[in-house]
Amino acid sequence: MPRRLISLSLFALASLSLFGCAKGPEKRLTGKWVGERIDNIPPGQEARANGWVRATTMEIKGDKLTVIIPGAEPRSGAFKVEKVNGNKVTVGVTRDSGERDEAVLTMAGDDLLKWDVGNERVVTFTRVASR
Repeated sequence: MPRRLISLSLFALASLSLFGCAKGPEKRLTGKWVGERIDNIPPGQEARANGWVRATTMEIKGDKLTVIIPGAEPRSGAFKVEKVNGNKVTVGVTRDSGERDEAVLTMAGDDLLKWDVGNERVVTFTRVASR
């Protein structure tokens, strides 16, 4: 088998295994996610930070991502998967206002999502069961 064909075959196989054969990253991210906890918070601030996180939701539907953070207006925008590395997905989000954001999300199971918010802090979300 020519070397190029082997390389293409391995690439195709790796691409399929990144997020399971049946679902691409967009499908796996789709749904409503509710904050569960935040890691790497200074001592004494955990209860307040985790209370804030538990009131935070993220919903991904079609090409739209909406984040609702306590005390702020909901933030919505069109999202696009820009990079996939194993279960880690980098998405670009263009808000309705035209501002552009980037988020690194890690699928830690079908119903567990981790969002790297910077400063070595990670917010863990669980998927809300669809009804």
